[in-house]
Amino acid sequence: MDKTYYNRYKSLLEKLNYTYKGYNVKLLVPGYFTFLFSDDAISAREVFKEFYISTQIKDLSKVLDTKSSSVISFLIDRDDYQDLANSVKSIYPDSSIVKLSALPNKKISFLSFSYFKHLAKAFKLIFGRSIGESFMTKLFLVGLLTKLFNQINALEKAQCPENIKRYICFNAAYKEESLLTLYFKNRGIETISMQHGIFCDFKLMIPFDYINFGNMIADKLLCWGQSTVDYLTSKGIDQSRLILMGNPKYKDVTIGHVDQSFTKCLVLLGRAIYIPSNDRLLSLLKEFNKNHNNKILFYIKKHPFLMDVEHKSFASISDNMIFLGREHSVQEVLRSDMVNFTIAVNTTAYYESLALGKISLRWSESENEEFIGMDDKFVNLPEFETKLDEFSQKPEEEVRQEMKDIIKYVFNPQLS
Repeated sequence: MDKTYYNRYKSLLEKLNYTYKGYNVKLLVPGYFTFLFSDDAISAREVFKEFYISTQIKDLSKVLDTKSSSVISFLIDRDDYQDLANSVKSIYPDSSIVKLSALPNKKISFLSFSYFKHLAKAFKLIFGRSIGESFMTKLFLVGLLTKLFNQINALEKAQCPENIKRYICFNAAYKEESLLTLYFKNRGIETISMQHGIFCDFKLMIPFDYINFGNMIADKLLCWGQSTVDYLTSKGIDQSRLILMGNPKYKDVTIGHVDQSFTKCLVLLGRAIYIPSNDRLLSLLKEFNKNHNNKILFYIKKHPFLMDVEHKSFASISDNMIFLGREHSVQEVLRSDMVNFTIAVNTTAYYESLALGKISLRWSESENEEFIGMDDKFVNLPEFETKLDEFSQKPEEEVRQEMKDIIKYVFNPQLS
């Protein structure tokens, strides 16, 4: 396994073991460290942007403006994240939901004493320690820490109302939600993070997603399935921190009829690190349709974080390959009759497909995550054709039971 990025991440993290006003910096920075899991160099533009952002911090004190006993937050403005927050609210009804990206900015003057104090503190911390990063990266880190010190200073001035007894965030390991988690923990308020992806071992390299496990700073985690509990306890996490609740978006879903006609497929592409593998899969599917008279209509769904330009050369009506825009959510398509099976590339949408009664085949040519699943993997065209034949001929009840067993263990413990 390639641990190059991981080792770089761990090395920098240990250098940032520094506490300011009760907040350990190394618990706040992981969500900002996507650049450590890439060979791309930090640019002057990114440095300038980070210093500018350090004067335009989110007014996190607005999170405290509630009469409810629980606060639920999510940072990234995505419909599926809002849906997950709404689902958690159904479990904790006396809750307010805050979309952090919608909060107003709090401006801090470059010329203020507190800004200079935080800038000097950040500069001393980064350049006073033997950090093995480029000069540009160090300047970027100075800007980042200046912002974090400004955020801490502003948030610490906010009085936490006595009615707040619980803080539930989308991801306690990521950016402002890490800061808010520590703010509430420092005041003895219960903190909970939502599971939003699968915890698993990695096969080829350790990606940025590792922070979800490595920086699990909330008191408790809302777990989708027993598989999460089993995995995390095997890694040393105390079981008392794990709340088995199922994926709230799919708790009321049952698996009924399983369509085995394999004529309409939703292709769920992987995120940026899988772009080359995505391309090879799309080439394979194009070849399949060429050999089989366009037997399958392929709807291509890019990962939400992929740029629009990626893979666009494969869009072709003549090849029965149609790209779906961002306005069509994965869940929306899976709940419709637009498709009757899916192909997944290193994505947890694999389980969404199974949960909604759609067989999913996994393109595992560059598989990195070790997901629990059915015997549904393929790495080339002959194997793809074999899997189509196997699943089309297997008794429906047998297929449905396999799907239920997987989803009950991973996604929905109450599935009957």
